[in-house]
Amino acid sequence: MTMHAKGEGEPVSWTFAIYLNGDNNLERYWADFSEPALQNIPANSDVNIVVMMDWVAQNGTSLYEISGGVVTLVDTYEEMNYGDGATFQWFITEITTLYPSYKLGITMWDHGYSWRYISDDQTSDDAITMDELQTAIEGAGVFIDILSFDACNMAAIEVVYEVAQTGLVDLMVASEDTIPENGFPYDLMWTQVAQDPTRTPAQVAVDMVDGWEAYYAPLSWATTVGLSAIDVGAIGGSTATLDTWVAEMHANLGAYAKSYKTALSDAYSAWATYKHVDMADLGDTLLADSKISDADLRTAIANMVALVDNSVLAVWGGSGAEDTRGLTIWWGVRGDWTFYSSAYAEVDFAVDTGWYDFLVDYN
Repeated sequence: MTMHAKGEGEPVSWTFAIYLNGDNNLERYWADFSEPALQNIPANSDVNIVVMMDWVAQNGTSLYEISGGVVTLVDTYEEMNYGDGATFQWFITEITTLYPSYKLGITMWDHGYSWRYISDDQTSDDAITMDELQTAIEGAGVFIDILSFDACNMAAIEVVYEVAQTGLVDLMVASEDTIPENGFPYDLMWTQVAQDPTRTPAQVAVDMVDGWEAYYAPLSWATTVGLSAIDVGAIGGSTATLDTWVAEMHANLGAYAKSYKTALSDAYSAWATYKHVDMADLGDTLLADSKISDADLRTAIANMVALVDNSVLAVWGGSGAEDTRGLTIWWGVRGDWTFYSSAYAEVDFAVDTGWYDFLVDYN
């Protein structure tokens, strides 16, 4: 059995560690929502729950242990740039050295914007790019059973693809849509594993989606909210399916451009984006169009949809996000394409699959 640590010490079953970037306008939501939820999780000596928090209201970074209702300040560190991938790499190494365990869950808590960035440190005016995220995980060299994002729009194929290239992440839990200020309901997500640390990573990832649903489903205002648990390895091991789908979409662009435009408009897209479109719903919308008759294209679309559906272990969306299936792809149009296209040209998924070239010709 592999131990998720580089240091010495008796390992526990699970460590859950939150990389909490409060160095921005989200800091107050730690005390309002996240901290109380974490305090509601029952204590278990076989489960570590720790938070490394960068503040905006004060200089420095704080490490907390949370056990039952008790929050203990373990250590303080100098002010750090939480928007630097090197800091995230240090965090993984530090946490796994201090808290050895057989299973590891890492949560990134902050602003996120799909393939563009995660963890916006406003003091340092910096954020972690997907290349930095990949480099940090590879540099730490520690296997992460569940990488979750308490941040907006991170359930994206571009993010999963980047993470999959490390070979060091099993599962990912993230949202296609905006995460409300309430954030993750950690107590509803992690209480089961705190009560039974033998739960597998897949079970815990599904618990997280179930806990999300239990919290947000009763809230009438929580309409465009969703969460999914994704098998990173399944995506990483099936890049040929994605390559073929993109190639067929591109080859048939001249024949079906109008159908593509209609499908993009009709398929589910994350709220207020142009367009973080749900991949599986997009695929089904394309297949429902009888004008798309090319057999190879239809097969490629169907295979893409099957890949996404088979890679998503669990997904739930509110009443305004019922068509969410777990993963988006950026289909940039209009001003969004103009503004972000040069940055997208640097994204591994976009380059490796040819999706960027497709978007260039589409636009």
